Amino acid sequence: MDETTKDTSKVPPTTTAEGLRVCKTCGASAQYSYYGAIACRSCKTFFRRNAEKPSTSLKCNYNGNCEIDFNSRRTCSYCRLVKCFANGMSIDMIRAPQTAKHNKDENKTSTSTALVRINEPPLIPTLNLLRADLSTLSVDQWNQISNIVHSFDEYSGLPFIQNFMDEQNALPPKFRFKYTSVNNFYTLMMTNVQLSFEKNRDLLSISIHDRNTLLRHTVEYTTGIGVACVLRQTLLLDQPTFFESTELIFQPSAVALIKRLVNQLDPDIPLMKMTCAVVAFMISNYTNYSDISIDNLTNAKEIIRIQDVYTDLIWRYLLYKHSSHEAIVYFSNLIRCLFLVNDSVVEAHKARQYTDIMESVIGSTERKIISQS
Repeated sequence: MDETTKDTSKVPPTTTAEGLRVCKTCGASAQYSYYGAIACRSCKTFFRRNAEKPSTSLKCNYNGNCEIDFNSRRTCSYCRLVKCFANGMSIDMIRAPQTAKHNKDENKTSTSTALVRINEPPLIPTLNLLRADLSTLSVDQWNQISNIVHSFDEYSGLPFIQNFMDEQNALPPKFRFKYTSVNNFYTLMMTNVQLSFEKNRDLLSISIHDRNTLLRHTVEYTTGIGVACVLRQTLLLDQPTFFESTELIFQPSAVALIKRLVNQLDPDIPLMKMTCAVVAFMISNYTNYSDISIDNLTNAKEIIRIQDVYTDLIWRYLLYKHSSHEAIVYFSNLIRCLFLVNDSVVEAHKARQYTDIMESVIGSTERKIISQS
């Protein structure tokens, strides 16, 4: 099907919000929704050509962790196709070409591209990510996942992280990752991570009072998991000088737990970002370390409902990617990660530098909340 052919899967955007005028996969200019997600013509064509090829084996040389944008979208077809699906693009929404060959085969079970990650740990086999008939997620739920992932990517300061690494690598080795620069790095990164969740539509739907209460109650957990995701992607803790400066900020005992957390995190980055969203609505004192009272929430029932929605979203996402038994294993690992976050927070509270960073993050976020009201 060429680009001039009328495409019934093309849907005009329902809003004029600036954030929806770019391709959800690569960030290029986009006007319409194709196959369930806002997409540019290039990604639309790429998805249509690759989503249903039964014999194609796409490979990623970086364990599926490539950042896909306008400049890099042609460098890794594996990660580009996975991102298309993560953003809500669906095989079911591809208008089948009206050919005799298709009519002859239309009753056959559709298969999709087999994706192979190089050096993927062989601990738990993964089902074909692109099997449409295994999907337990609706288009709206894929859109929810897309919103969480892209809100994190857009507001968590990823360009800042890259600039920090470039600046440090440009310095002579003995001047790299000194305490002051690393302390400023953590402060800004944690602030950006928290602000990314303040853009969450469900969080914006509750009262400012409840948002501020949740902020103080969960900030150490949302930023803890978010920072661990970044550290896993960047491998910064493998830099000896960075590691030493981190120990000065968080205490050696806390850093040892953070290192365990980074190693134990699921390599599925969208999954970990969804976990952060669940934690952002956590109000139980039994599962986190906090001296902030949450008894005065004005609408605790709604907050619990929202958290349940995100928890269900994670479970459906896991069932989409894995068998039931394997989904349980992955979900159990998320719980273990939350315990590690809890333990690391308890240890980090012994360091004045850490509490100063958290107060700075809270102050910046509260000012942002007030400015939006």
